[in-house]
Amino acid sequence: MLKVGVIGCGAISVIHFDAIEKNSNAKLVSVCDVKQDVLKKTTDQYNCNGYIDYNEMLSSEDLDVVHVCTPHYLHKEMIIKALALNINVISEKPVVMNMDEAEEINKALEASTAKLAVSFQNRYNPTSVVMREYVDNNTLGKLVGIKGYVTWQREPESYYAASDWRGKTTTEGGSLIINQAIHTIDLVQWLGGELVKVDGSHSIKAFNDYIDTDDTAEIYFEFKNGAKGLFYGTNAYSTNSPVEMELHFENGLLKYMLGKLFLVDQEGDLTEIERDFQPGKTGKNYWGASHEKAINHFYQAFTVGGAYISLTDSIKSIDILGQLKKVN
Repeated sequence: MLKVGVIGCGAISVIHFDAIEKNSNAKLVSVCDVKQDVLKKTTDQYNCNGYIDYNEMLSSEDLDVVHVCTPHYLHKEMIIKALALNINVISEKPVVMNMDEAEEINKALEASTAKLAVSFQNRYNPTSVVMREYVDNNTLGKLVGIKGYVTWQREPESYYAASDWRGKTTTEGGSLIINQAIHTIDLVQWLGGELVKVDGSHSIKAFNDYIDTDDTAEIYFEFKNGAKGLFYGTNAYSTNSPVEMELHFENGLLKYMLGKLFLVDQEGDLTEIERDFQPGKTGKNYWGASHEKAINHFYQAFTVGGAYISLTDSIKSIDILGQLKKVN
């Protein structure tokens, strides 16, 4: 039985708790949060030990794995501490805020016997799996182009102004590009393959009074296989529209929209070929529905072996973001 701990009991943690509870080989033994009321509520709900100080939890509990679900700027130090104690770690995205932090964590990994996984759970969505199969198997010929669109809403008063870490370069590391859009950017690079060129920019279009990071971004990609890619995203739309993607192949087109994947024929008619799981009552629709798959894959990887989303794989998106230009 795996002994599991969770650091950070905020909004995203609920989907981690749900996955841990559903795994018959895992037991939640401890949680950590700096807010006393949140900590008590969580320990009462899950009947586990509670800590204010994550260092104390990591040193006191004989954990097999810890989930890091805290604000971005805290990830690095928590991951390094756990790895130093040879505790396996699964971190919420972004695993780090920049490539310098990634290098520090990589050194800690090299000195540890533990593994580190990152929650890019949307790669496990049924639609993503099918898109990857079309790319790998050349079902419609070679991939020629790929694009992704994220047009969401983050009300500044209730989202940015209500938080002491969001919207700040020093604590969030970005806003749209590193928080909301990073999942779609990750899928574009994961499906497109090795990159040879990235050019793009990020800016504040609507929330100048609330953030110093970004609410809008556009990116152009060129891949080694010759394919071209585009991304556009914003947090300044009127609602959280479903993410859209398109994969253009030599002999056909795939469209992802409304949580469904469609094959487009020569007449422009759409045939549904896959749809994403619905997350039910756990979490929010735009988180995707595959956290449980990502967590289970990682648990299996450090117990009996297998693939998982590693630091090396996950920081490709962080590297892309670091190449974007900030514009006024």
